[in-house]
Amino acid sequence: MASPSTDIIQPCPDTSIISDPLCGTENTDAVDMTRDDKVDIKQQTGDSSSNFPKDGESVAMETTNPYSYTQRKEFTSEIYKVEIENLPRNYGFAQLKKRLSTALKLNPHKIKAMPKTNFAFVTFKNAEDRDAALTGIEGHVWKGKVLRVRKAQPAADPLLKKRKLQEEQQGGKRPRVEEEDDTPSSVRLLKCVAPYWGVPYEEQLKRKQADIVDVLKWMGKNGEPGDFFKKQRKENDGMCCKLFPVKPSPLLLGYRNKSEFSIGKGVNDEDAIVGFRFGLYKDGHCNVGPPDDIPIIPDSMKKVVQNFQHYLTTSQYSVFNPENHSGHWHQLTVRTTTGQDVMAIAEFHPQQLTKEELEAEKESIRVYFTEGKGRDSGVTSMYFHQSRARASTDKEEPYELVYGATHIYEEVLGLKFRISPDAFFQVNTKAAEILYSQLAEWCDLTPTTTVLDICCGTGTIGLTLAKRVEKVIGVEMCQQAVEDAKENAKLNGVTNVRYYCGKAEDVISHMTSSLWSKDVVAIVDPPRAGLHKKVIKALRGCQKLKRLIYVACNAKSAKTNFFDLIRKESKKHRGGVFLPVKAIPVDLFPQTPHCELIIVFERDMENSSRTDPHTTRETGADTDTSQSQCVQDTASSLTDSAKETALSPTDSVKDTALSLMDSVKDTASSVTDEGSGKDGVVTEGDGKQ
Repeated sequence: MASPSTDIIQPCPDTSIISDPLCGTENTDAVDMTRDDKVDIKQQTGDSSSNFPKDGESVAMETTNPYSYTQRKEFTSEIYKVEIENLPRNYGFAQLKKRLSTALKLNPHKIKAMPKTNFAFVTFKNAEDRDAALTGIEGHVWKGKVLRVRKAQPAADPLLKKRKLQEEQQGGKRPRVEEEDDTPSSVRLLKCVAPYWGVPYEEQLKRKQADIVDVLKWMGKNGEPGDFFKKQRKENDGMCCKLFPVKPSPLLLGYRNKSEFSIGKGVNDEDAIVGFRFGLYKDGHCNVGPPDDIPIIPDSMKKVVQNFQHYLTTSQYSVFNPENHSGHWHQLTVRTTTGQDVMAIAEFHPQQLTKEELEAEKESIRVYFTEGKGRDSGVTSMYFHQSRARASTDKEEPYELVYGATHIYEEVLGLKFRISPDAFFQVNTKAAEILYSQLAEWCDLTPTTTVLDICCGTGTIGLTLAKRVEKVIGVEMCQQAVEDAKENAKLNGVTNVRYYCGKAEDVISHMTSSLWSKDVVAIVDPPRAGLHKKVIKALRGCQKLKRLIYVACNAKSAKTNFFDLIRKESKKHRGGVFLPVKAIPVDLFPQTPHCELIIVFERDMENSSRTDPHTTRETGADTDTSQSQCVQDTASSLTDSAKETALSPTDSVKDTALSLMDSVKDTASSVTDEGSGKDGVVTEGDGKQ
């Protein structure tokens, strides 16, 4: 699944809504400067160039200098940023990315497309790549427009920018009287983490239902003109489909099985507080409050937090400071189960410490929690993870086991699941059982069904359905989650499952091309950002797929995906249309505005194209030849992908390569058996339970 959002106070439920609103520290690298920023800085300083660092110029590490972060030893692509001007009207992010990467052979790191403008910002990993862009883009003609490019100034650190402005206001430049907030800090923190606390639960459900109604009305309004949406709007009060009442959570308090706690200074400047921030870094919030009064955090988790906070008072290392990126202790993640398993993961910025010093700190943690005051904390699995604020590489540091079990285990609907430190698992186990039961009911499964489990995580959805179907095929980008899914299948004696490790948009085209079942159901449970457009394209192009179940952790964020599924077929959007037929919210996050949404989409068989390059062939004398050619094409594509994938040294990726090769055999066997009038052969590892 996916990564936490850093632009709202309540991050996406599927990635720990209780995590610090700005859990990472890459905010200054992710915030790009717009024209308003430039104007704002001119208004504040009177000279837009006075505070910007020049190439090679050092900047004093002042607490109010919003550009001091560019002089740290840590990586930031902001120092290698360019501004492209005179872009074609209504250009898109994907178009610009393709133009830079494919046509101009450049290596952009981040692209900030500015909607309804003719300019964009692009950052690079080093000066060489940036200089190549300055040369390659200048004078390049795109859609009749001659592009211009120049170096761009780095974005201002939002917290220090706000602090500088406040100091200037207090000095009389722009006086402003601010009301003192005398609300107790515990109440302010509660409003950030559990904003619906104090609202009767029935009212919470009404608000969540109303939010979903707005999304479905938007879909009904924006659905392509036609009788279907006209009829649906008339029958469902303007919505695109029938909406069932929200299913409530069986637990309202203490339901979280995972939370990510920030480590920082308290509101009164107390050191080493473990808890949650009072808001976003970009809004000027760095202080942390303890979770003692947060009702959705279980007592077992609070106990771990209290013990770890006490441990920090004995550590020789300070907490991480997001303003100047000094210090070490950054975050504590705690995972619990309905049993007695408790996993704690300490996030630590190594700075310039030696390997020996890091090992000594890990040993100190082990002693404290196994022999010292923390031995009664209940932690059964303790991990240590080095997390650098910024790095020029996307490579993740491994999770290092300090003591205890390597995994924790949870039971869902009678099945046992293994959970790794970084694997996705629904944060409300009892409500997740309601979600999965609803999915099973709406999938219309039969013994001949093949389930495509897209963004499968540790395999929970597919494994809960496996007994009812012929085969489950899962796709997941997180390597460790795939390993967990495979192990979970073994734990539960499920043999009719297969998992692919990789980006869904890269794997799904190969996977769907080898499907010969006439009864295929796809379940997609993507992260907050939704599915990649290529995944939508592949799903629409799979004519064997007649039903698609979309599980959205944030319905508003998923609207783009919804629209791409329901929009009419065109040269750009090929494949049959999926139409929404029914929807139901499931509340996994009481005391917050969030809920999950299940929408059932069915293929529009009357108006969809019958052409499918992978599954539809002409009938008659050429059928066998066409099918053989299809197998050759699919086999070639899958084998090439497998060969490329096998170059990676990781076992999980090698397994994916073998799975892709097995798909070739499955496809060939299917066609051979169809031609001979025999039943399809089930290959090893794909037998039903």
